[in-house]
Amino acid sequence: MRILVVLFLFLVPRQTQADTVSAGKPPNIIVIMADDHGQWALGAYGLKYIQTPNLDWLAQNGVLFKNAMSVAPVCSPARASFYTGKMPSQHGVHDFLSEEAEFNANWLKGETLLSEHLQKSGYRTALLGKWHATTDSAVKQRGFDRWLSYDARRAGWQNQYAHQGTVYFSDDGKPLTQTGVQGRFLTEEAIKFMDRDDPRPFYISLNFVEPHFPFAGLPERLVDKYRPIAQKVYRAGDASDLPARMVGNLVPEDHEEKLAQYLAAVSLIDDQVGRLMDALQGRDALKDTIVVYVADHGLLVGQYGLYGKTNATAPANFYEDTIRIPLIFYGPERFMRARQTRFEMVSLIDVHTTIRDFATGGQQAVSSYGPGHSLMPLLKGKRQTDWRQYNYAERGNLRMVTNGNWKLVRAYQRDQNAPPVDTWYDLASPMAERHATVPPRPALATKLAGALEKFFKRYETPEHSGRRIWDQPYPNARVKREMEAEKAARKDRDKAQ
Repeated sequence: MRILVVLFLFLVPRQTQADTVSAGKPPNIIVIMADDHGQWALGAYGLKYIQTPNLDWLAQNGVLFKNAMSVAPVCSPARASFYTGKMPSQHGVHDFLSEEAEFNANWLKGETLLSEHLQKSGYRTALLGKWHATTDSAVKQRGFDRWLSYDARRAGWQNQYAHQGTVYFSDDGKPLTQTGVQGRFLTEEAIKFMDRDDPRPFYISLNFVEPHFPFAGLPERLVDKYRPIAQKVYRAGDASDLPARMVGNLVPEDHEEKLAQYLAAVSLIDDQVGRLMDALQGRDALKDTIVVYVADHGLLVGQYGLYGKTNATAPANFYEDTIRIPLIFYGPERFMRARQTRFEMVSLIDVHTTIRDFATGGQQAVSSYGPGHSLMPLLKGKRQTDWRQYNYAERGNLRMVTNGNWKLVRAYQRDQNAPPVDTWYDLASPMAERHATVPPRPALATKLAGALEKFFKRYETPEHSGRRIWDQPYPNARVKREMEAEKAARKDRDKAQ
């Protein structure tokens, strides 16, 4: 009997996550990353006035994550975190990187990029559009077979944000000038890369600059839809405790026009998503392709009387509108269960880990170098009772933890021996984040603060830590100047009173 039992166990295959993922060839992967697209500005997340039929279809027929958040609500650190799978206090990019030679500090030196991991897993790789994780987008980055980004040093950094008109690109390091609707051009290049005669699965990092400012110059056919209803979408809100960093962060007089342009930019992205999905279907590639839609972070477009992201205020903010991002996965049945809405706490870095997990046949469920966890179990519809309870983000010397109901923002002082300054927000309060509140009950406050300290103790390196932002190279050190300016302004206000 013992022999028969052993033989039976030997003959029956043991099903593992890797077995189910690797059945068939590895999937093609397309990650569409928007720029400054807040979760609030999408039909699938409840904004009934916006027209995003293609993204809504992806959400309805794929997997939508309600509690997806950025780890750093500024372009460069968020994107550096996505490509490295690490927190800013690990990789060292804490602020917007100016694309000028004098500010090159060997950003991301020694880091292994997602593209490099995927090449090693047998993928052909492309980056199309925005990079902005180092100081020179014209230089082809490690691990990419195809590189089409911007030539900012030739044309100025603002040229890349032209929604239509003439944009100066770097095409595998060679100058390329293109005139037209930029998003449409990038989508065409993505389709061309799909069509290359190459048997390897493809990974495409398709990075639109929309809906980043300027809030002007979007196709009139789209803007005209929103002008009559912009006031219904979002009126400029009342101010919060946090003052605007500068006058340009206050709501402009033409708020409704700018909001209409912002929403039109999201609709422009939606158009391109539809074109891309049609191209995949026309090539019978949907059955082998995973499509991800995500943003680097959100944006304030009138909320709290402000325009901007985390750096719209001094000190910086971690408002829900700036940290919450859309996150939608769409793919064939063997990779995910369709028509799901997930409520777990997930982050931008989890997308990095999930892509690696898909590419390796289920061998990268937990990152060995960052806080990322593969979303694969959630995508497959599994209940994860041990999933994380908190999301984290940082901006220079400021760090945030939230459990969805309470949010703690902890400000560390330049004097390492000085106690940090804590600010608490009760997200269930009618005031939400307009005003800080008293801490929650002591047990919960201790739990949240302890979780924050434990997390960043694990995911920081001394030379890159946000707690030492004053010792960092420019532009990270700009945070120091912002703090000094805010302190001086506060003194002036106190004197005036």
